[in-house]
Amino acid sequence: MTPMPLVVRQALADRLSALPDLRAFLADVSLLAGVAVRFWPAVASAAGPAAVDSGRASAPEPVEFCARLGREAAGCRACAAFRQKLRERASAAPAEATCDAGLVEVLVPVAVGGVLAGHFLVAGLREGAETAKTTNRARHLLARQGVDWSAAYIARWRTAAPECGAARRAALARVLAAGAERVGRAMTEHLAGASPGVPDLVERAYRIVHAEHARSLRVPLLASRLGVSAAHLSRVFHHATGLRLVDYVARYRAERARAMLAEDDPRPVAEVARACGFASISQFNRVFRSTFGASPRALRRRNGRRA
Repeated sequence: MTPMPLVVRQALADRLSALPDLRAFLADVSLLAGVAVRFWPAVASAAGPAAVDSGRASAPEPVEFCARLGREAAGCRACAAFRQKLRERASAAPAEATCDAGLVEVLVPVAVGGVLAGHFLVAGLREGAETAKTTNRARHLLARQGVDWSAAYIARWRTAAPECGAARRAALARVLAAGAERVGRAMTEHLAGASPGVPDLVERAYRIVHAEHARSLRVPLLASRLGVSAAHLSRVFHHATGLRLVDYVARYRAERARAMLAEDDPRPVAEVARACGFASISQFNRVFRSTFGASPRALRRRNGRRA
């Protein structure tokens, strides 16, 4: 069976993030628990930069200690590595871990139709009262990661982090797990029967788009090749993926173009656009910016600086 393509999973994450039930639930739990609870998509949003690719949640850190650590290059790398490991542990069930700063994070998986769509994330929780022992331990471990902060600075911002003991965290994880099941069920219904796989018709459409994305792929032509009407193909594809077929084709082409630019393809941007099936450079720029939050030339400049 064909795996769910990246752009489809991105669309799923975008729609789940915007679901009113999810927003209301997180706001209620955050208010009642006194800690910030966020949704962390399993893949980067299709509408913006790939913040989660680095292992960090896309929203600003609500705990000041974590926010300050994230502004340090070494601290950002340490947080990303820690959170990515925790996400791997929380792929099927809630999990928690303590970072080098001595703060606890809790992750609760959210699945839609059997597909992991993301996690509920609670970050920057302090286990108990701040002491010289906890301060010095955090200072030592952070220094090993390249973050050279004074004990007074660490104590100040750790003290400001919300305190949440083991019993409260366990209760919070249970509440979030129940909410994840409810929200996932609502999203499944919202997508009109999403499932771990996709219908055979959609899989065959995937294969044509992936193999022939540089050619003309109008919906009536695709439908004729697949032996169905354009209306039927569009309806089945949208129900299975949450995307219109024309949007999927455009995003897949943009994804291929981004891969070529990331690999330092020497061709001008306009040639890359044509090679990926875009009819004009203006259409390419519009789709690329809406999908990745930056222009193709900006991506190429960033890659050049990294090199």
